[in-house]
Amino acid sequence: MSTIAKKGVMKSMFLKFVPLFCALTLTACGGGAKKTTTVEIPAQPAPPYKTNLIEGKGDTVVAGDLATVNYTGYLYDSTKPNSRGTEFEKGTRSFAPGTGAVLPGTNYSLLGWDQEVPGMRVGGKANLVLPYNLAYGVHEYTSPTGIKVPVYTPVVFEVEVVSVKKASPSAAVTIADITVGTGAAVEYSKTYAAKYTGWLYDSSKAGCSATQLDAAKDCKGAQFDTNTSGTFTFSLNGGLIKGWDRGVLGMKVGGKRTVVIPPELGYGSTPQTKTENGVTTTTIPANSTLVFEIELVSVK
Repeated sequence: MSTIAKKGVMKSMFLKFVPLFCALTLTACGGGAKKTTTVEIPAQPAPPYKTNLIEGKGDTVVAGDLATVNYTGYLYDSTKPNSRGTEFEKGTRSFAPGTGAVLPGTNYSLLGWDQEVPGMRVGGKANLVLPYNLAYGVHEYTSPTGIKVPVYTPVVFEVEVVSVKKASPSAAVTIADITVGTGAAVEYSKTYAAKYTGWLYDSSKAGCSATQLDAAKDCKGAQFDTNTSGTFTFSLNGGLIKGWDRGVLGMKVGGKRTVVIPPELGYGSTPQTKTENGVTTTTIPANSTLVFEIELVSVK
């Protein structure tokens, strides 16, 4: 049984996966007569999506840090320098990469920032040219200046990293690659197949610490879950614990790694249970640190 879903839920690894759209032609999903609307999707920019304009010299932003950035948003125009068309928004925002950054003024996750800001350094400035699925997606957005960003529209952000507050060691995921893959890297908007096994972290084992987590050491305790005979599919921001999303970022297909997840990024104070033959047992106690061995099999 997979157990990596959100806190307090012991169902399949992903509770749900909501795609941005079902097809280029949108069809009503309710009962009654079907109504079809054809949407023309404009040309989208191709990767790489980030161009560094100024290389910073300060701390490097990694997943889980609190980064503060100055940003300016532009409508995409491939005929203009840096693909910058009309400016639609400007401001300063703090966010934690790897957690689903919230778009300025909306409740949507800015996946492009989440994906491209890690690796930048304080003082650095970059031009992010983002396709719609890494920006506002299928949502029309109206900026504070009144400029509309239509659905399926690519956008450009100039992002400057002003400061970064490093995540505390106890609240950070630690990673040790066993095999480095050679296929496609994990990114947002795609779906992946993987195998995994999960253990409780055992700080009593030789070389293991309850406060200084190290994925390179063998700190595996009791096994609480495994899925290695088959594969399961997942996507980032698809309903898993935050530590899983952060742990697989940067993996490539064919790769295998160990990921250690502290309670803050796992199930926290909520114990996980399973019931078999009418008997309920606790598989993951409250405030448990977790160890996962993950193999990335394919991208879909």
